[in-house]
Amino acid sequence: MWDKNNYKLIKSRSKPVIFIQSLVSNRFTRKYGIICILLLVILAILSYRRILFQKYIYQTLPLYQRSVSLTFSNSHELQGTISNDRWMDIGDPKKRFKLYSAYFDPRLEIVESYDVPDGFLPFGSVRVFAILPLKIQKTAVFCNFRSDNTYEAQHQADQVESVHEHWNMEFTASYVICKLAGNINKRTILLPDEVALSYHAEPSMREATAFVRIKYPRTDMLFQSTPPNELAVCVGPMHHNFGFALRMVEFFEYYILNGAARFYVYNKTATDEASAVLRHYEAEGLVEILDWHFDGYQFEHELRYEGIFVALNECFYRATVTGGYRYTAIVDFDELLFPAGDNESLLDYLQSRDRYDVHSFNFEGVFFYDIYPTDQAQVPPWANNTYLYTQVRNMRTTNPLLHHNRSKYVMKGRNVLEAGNHFVWKAIRDTNEYPVPENEGLLLHYRDGNLGYDYENHVIDNRVRNRFGDKLWRKVNQRCTLIFSTSVGAKGICPLGANYNQTRPLS
Repeated sequence: MWDKNNYKLIKSRSKPVIFIQSLVSNRFTRKYGIICILLLVILAILSYRRILFQKYIYQTLPLYQRSVSLTFSNSHELQGTISNDRWMDIGDPKKRFKLYSAYFDPRLEIVESYDVPDGFLPFGSVRVFAILPLKIQKTAVFCNFRSDNTYEAQHQADQVESVHEHWNMEFTASYVICKLAGNINKRTILLPDEVALSYHAEPSMREATAFVRIKYPRTDMLFQSTPPNELAVCVGPMHHNFGFALRMVEFFEYYILNGAARFYVYNKTATDEASAVLRHYEAEGLVEILDWHFDGYQFEHELRYEGIFVALNECFYRATVTGGYRYTAIVDFDELLFPAGDNESLLDYLQSRDRYDVHSFNFEGVFFYDIYPTDQAQVPPWANNTYLYTQVRNMRTTNPLLHHNRSKYVMKGRNVLEAGNHFVWKAIRDTNEYPVPENEGLLLHYRDGNLGYDYENHVIDNRVRNRFGDKLWRKVNQRCTLIFSTSVGAKGICPLGANYNQTRPLS
């Protein structure tokens, strides 16, 4: 018989208690609950470290950077503004280690992860451009600083990187980054004048012998104000006795009409006529000629051709740091960036599309091949030079190649870390490329001597001729008259070059 005295009433429980007891009673939960708790603790620790890291990057380092006074040595005042950079051997020339130039970089995003001794904080870095073996022992590379020709410090390089487009060749365009750190108890920091690389894995390179001048911003040491200048143009190395003088004049004048104020040209070998064009624009303060004479490599077997990727990266640092330019275009002499808007210059277009989070503007390419028939109906009767590429070639490929495929670009140097031939490889975080749509702009590639993609499909395009035609004819005529007026029989004619049209016309 049931006896109610043998039983106890069940106590009522709250819902939270019931939930917790159900979790604990579940064997799966008991088994993996500890792991989940550990993961939550780890996530909390990482989140806290991230907060501290953000504070370090965006508060501590900027405050320290602005609180110190960066000073130069006496010899820095004698440096001058004309570049005397040239390729220098590091140690034994037979080893083929070379360096070219170095730049101060105040961007704290670059030094954020580099270790510093206790009592010191980084305030910037020095980037050295060099040619080094692809398989170099990175931990054996050291930076050596000096001021007033007095040796000051040596420390291990913080970063040794190959530019991406090395194609696994034996040697590669490289950059070496060395942080600059200051004592937190001192308010004045003496900046180094020169830097050299040493390589402790090779006996002939353990001593620093080849020093290059470090280039600093002239007006805005910490990149805190708006860049004083707007648009510069970088041109890849001139080589194989480059001799297209008329094309060079047309190129310079086209970009000047589009807002360019400075050109950087890397000259390895050029004809006397091409050199005369460079000297003329250099005297006008428009072109800076960089000595690019070096040899000892089988190009496209041991090193990408003519060291182009050192030139491209060195150039945008030169334009950004010493030139103070906001925009830097990366093009060749046969490449023109065209803004499609009515009566719009390239500079106007860049300014209209610019945003704080843009690092580059990438233009799709179309080709004006020399196999297409020319149209000389618009050549002025008074023109001394009758073959301007933009004015007589008006037939191009119909379909632009996709972005990053033979494209070219304009970068904002302060947002870029590594430049490629056709697009930016590395940029400051939280910045993006702006892919220029076809209806806003194109890369016009006036190629001689070979054919490429989709040459069978073509259209007539007179936009450059219609917008810039008269101005460009007159500007080129004036320049060629100034440059070649004294040449015997020249009569103000800029030479086209011996092989300006090498491809057979379509039959």
